[in-house]
Amino acid sequence: MCAQQDGSPSDLQTALHNRCTEVVVTESLTSGCLTIAAILSGFIVCLAIYRNGRLRYAIHMYILSYAIVDLVMSLLVMPFTLGVLMKGKWISSDSACRFQGYAISVLGILTLFTMTLTAIDRYMASTHQANYLTFFKRKYVCAAVAVCWLVSFAVPLSFTFDGNNFVLHPGYAVCREEVKRESYLRASILKLIVVVMPLVAIATCYCRAGANLQKTYVNAERWAQEERREKINSWKEEEGKTRLFAALILGTLLFWVPTSVCDIADAFTHKQCLPRSVYLLCTLLVDVSCCVKPLIIAHMDEDYAIEFKRILKLRKSRKVGIDSNVEGSKLEEDPKFMPETRKYYCKMEEDEFNLKREESTV
Repeated sequence: MCAQQDGSPSDLQTALHNRCTEVVVTESLTSGCLTIAAILSGFIVCLAIYRNGRLRYAIHMYILSYAIVDLVMSLLVMPFTLGVLMKGKWISSDSACRFQGYAISVLGILTLFTMTLTAIDRYMASTHQANYLTFFKRKYVCAAVAVCWLVSFAVPLSFTFDGNNFVLHPGYAVCREEVKRESYLRASILKLIVVVMPLVAIATCYCRAGANLQKTYVNAERWAQEERREKINSWKEEEGKTRLFAALILGTLLFWVPTSVCDIADAFTHKQCLPRSVYLLCTLLVDVSCCVKPLIIAHMDEDYAIEFKRILKLRKSRKVGIDSNVEGSKLEEDPKFMPETRKYYCKMEEDEFNLKREESTV
């Protein structure tokens, strides 16, 4: 018979160790399939960006950051969880446990910071377009993403400096930080800064961006009547990008919510109060979040969908984009030839042409 799964740490450890064969096989197969799916998901997004020059503009650097995070998660974190579910105990050294716990913290913080960058990007694109064209070029976006990576590596180190350790959580089947009582307040403040504040910024930026796009929708109806296709296409393009990144954020946070609920329940009760199956379900849902991003991207971005199909059909990359010839690479940093800014400059040229035509008529 399978062991009963109570909530205390010792009972969770006993339940993990005394599982029946059917449970071990089911949990191991589920975790193994998710690990393979996450590896393939991150790899196919990175490969699509590498193969297709049209997917290497500034706006796509956020998607590349997401893909690298998922790939690192699937290669360096999820295999340890698979080993725990197969063996019923931690399969490696204490150093490996600390590494997994540290990696989970880094990747989680980095994902939140990437979400914040995308929210600020969408807000600036819809509200301050002139500044957006100046400061959101690819080199600046890459620099901002690199800073987020460095900060994400530095933040979890504070747990180590406070004397906290990473230990195996038998419910989640991953190593997590064990916060001491004397440093609990400091850890809570740090989590408030790196978790709650980015979420508030994300919600605020997307609310403002959505409101601005809704205001522009009124103008879009007028543009449709006047047959001004350039402005309509520009508005649709910005709306599509905003919807894509909003879907990525919601699709990720949706799978993270159960883990947060369990952590809050444990914090209020001062013990691991839930059955092991509930904790394990939370871990598997986080793993699922690493697999669904390509599906969201393919559903909402036609360029990615086409490239994904070409990769799956083992077809060669098409000669498109800025890297297809030398002249194109020279024009890469020119805003007039970047897809996220091209419509803006077309509008300026159109206005100049109309002004000259009016002057010639007079």
